[in-house]
Amino acid sequence: MRLAPVLAKEDYENLRSYMLDLVVRQALPPLHGGRPNWKEIGSTCLLTGDGLKVARREGRHAFEAIMRWVALAAKAKEAPVAAPAPAPVATKTIIRPVGMRTLSANTNRRAPEAQVSRMQKPMMAGVKPAQTMVQKKAASR
Repeated sequence: MRLAPVLAKEDYENLRSYMLDLVVRQALPPLHGGRPNWKEIGSTCLLTGDGLKVARREGRHAFEAIMRWVALAAKAKEAPVAAPAPAPVATKTIIRPVGMRTLSANTNRRAPEAQVSRMQKPMMAGVKPAQTMVQKKAASR
């Protein structure tokens, strides 16, 4: 602790026991405007005039740490402990991209034909090609 080398032994012991008491009781130090009230702390701990000046300068961090710790402990007490959520039931879902065909369990079916784009198909796929002039003349004879 920073206070031991700079405070008189009596002042150090009084302030140390006061801070430990705050921790044990989980209590905040006396506050004035949201900060430790050093006049009240000094009178409670029986600090001398020089001891109070040194404690104010060096002990500020210790009292702020106690205040943070007490605030966190209070929040932990206020927050209700939520019961653990029940584990979700594992269900098997089938996720298919849009436009995909499902595979049938019936193995007697034909395999689906590969789709041919319109550019690859001839325009008149089912119609016989027209006869050429030579074929027409030969057929008419």
